[in-house]
Amino acid sequence: MNYLRRYRAQPDQNKPTNKKLFLYQRLLGFGFLPGMVLPSTSSLLPNGNSFGENTSPWFTIGFSLAIGIIIIFIVYILLLRKSVRDKTTSLQDSEELFRRFFMTSKDPVFITTRDGKWVDANLATVNLFGYESKKDLLNTMVSQAYFDPTERPKILQNVIRSGFIKDLPVEMVDKDGNILHTLLSTTAIKNSHGEVTGFQGTIRDNTSWIKAGKKMDESRETLELAVTGTGAGLWDWDIKTNIIMINDRFADMIGYKKSEFSPLTIDIWEELSHPDDLEQSNKLILKHFAGDLYHFQTEIRMKHKSGHWIWVLNQGRVIERGQDRSPLRMVGTTQDISEKIMIREDIQTFSDQLEALHVVTKSLSSTLSVKELLDLVLVKLEETLSFDSASIFLLEDDILRIDTVRNHPHPELVVGKTFPTTNQLFQEMRIKKKPIIIDNAMRDSRFQGWGEMHHVKGWMGVPLVIQNNFIGYITLDSRKQSAFGSPEAKLANLFASQVAQAIHNARLYEQLSVHANSLESNIKDRTKELTTMVDHMAGREIRMAELKNVIDHLQKQLEDQGIEPTIQDPLKDLDYFDS
Repeated sequence: MNYLRRYRAQPDQNKPTNKKLFLYQRLLGFGFLPGMVLPSTSSLLPNGNSFGENTSPWFTIGFSLAIGIIIIFIVYILLLRKSVRDKTTSLQDSEELFRRFFMTSKDPVFITTRDGKWVDANLATVNLFGYESKKDLLNTMVSQAYFDPTERPKILQNVIRSGFIKDLPVEMVDKDGNILHTLLSTTAIKNSHGEVTGFQGTIRDNTSWIKAGKKMDESRETLELAVTGTGAGLWDWDIKTNIIMINDRFADMIGYKKSEFSPLTIDIWEELSHPDDLEQSNKLILKHFAGDLYHFQTEIRMKHKSGHWIWVLNQGRVIERGQDRSPLRMVGTTQDISEKIMIREDIQTFSDQLEALHVVTKSLSSTLSVKELLDLVLVKLEETLSFDSASIFLLEDDILRIDTVRNHPHPELVVGKTFPTTNQLFQEMRIKKKPIIIDNAMRDSRFQGWGEMHHVKGWMGVPLVIQNNFIGYITLDSRKQSAFGSPEAKLANLFASQVAQAIHNARLYEQLSVHANSLESNIKDRTKELTTMVDHMAGREIRMAELKNVIDHLQKQLEDQGIEPTIQDPLKDLDYFDS
């Protein structure tokens, strides 16, 4: 222990007492400073205990800075070496990845020089152009692969100007001259001076897609030609984007041009659809999406550009679904069926009218009272035609009289009243025996508005004709202008012929009833007379019988006395005594 203390207490003769000098010596020991300090100046450096004692402060600061710079430089060199090593490794990895991509890519990959020579190509490139080996391909010029060799310089200028091109449609040819529809992607290869020395890229063979697309276009054209003959429009609905592609016929059908829909979305489609029909249409579409309906079909109204509604028949099917069976694409047709719907509605209306007419005919034949019949006529007529009021005029003994009205504002002013037969409308119907229609009675001088009917606009008069004899007419009134047309006139005329026959039958029935009553009265009177006569005849027979008995008694008395009567019995030859 004492020795150790004495050793620590003794100064080291070889160890500098100045810290700066100590650092300096350590640097010399590592070999840094001798390389930086010139031999001719090394004598200027302080040594021993004199370092720091006679040295300038500026020299000390400069010396410290130099040491710091040296250390930073060393660290930088070490980091730079690591970075270079990492980048070299990364480059090697990238080159390996590119080599693997180059060799294994299913798409053709190539490298060419600027002057049009092949540098390298993978097996897919060799197969694309129909060569047996890479060597055969590399022995050709790149321009030979172009359908138009003059196209390559133009493409390369674009590559040089922009640095690259991607999926540029280029027509190429294989070694046998077959056209290849390709998509070319190319980048420029530059040297250290920035000069373009070559090109590298990929070629995607799009020939099969182009052919399929052409076949699809041909099929679409064929379909459009076929559909055009039916007058239908085509639509193609991308359900994911809700965009609907249409043809010109579809747009024309609703009064638009195809360019006015840019694009047509499902929201616009629904805005053009009638709200009363849209709900049912959507239900059917959802059923089709779910697979409950193989085919979607519905009739719906769509709004024309001019503002009116047209009836269309929509038909379609989902042709593309996702992995979860959700619908992705649906195509179909739209056909204008407005005329068909009108015809169908007309047929239905006519059928309903015939049914109503049949019911009316049965009803009319159920009564033979003219008064009851006329009231029933207007009730049934109102069920068949739309009007505000109606009247029946009957002609008897050249007198025109209103026998009954319906919904008339002032029936007390007209029912049972007679009117002049000189009225122009009456004379026209009597002569022509055809219905007369007035669109606006307020502006027609022939209409006289009997019974304060000056509010009438639409008016129709229908003659009642039986066996070519005019017996009256029915009038239909409406507050609407042009309320009646040819269809209403035809139906009313058909109805009127049944009514006329019913009125004629009712009149005959009344006449027969009168004759029957008269005959019955005559029969009663004759029966009474005959009864009286019979009574008289019965009394006479009694008296004659008594007389006969007296004569017989007298005759017997004469015979008993032996006297022969000179006169025969006057009652002997009467018939009623023979029984």
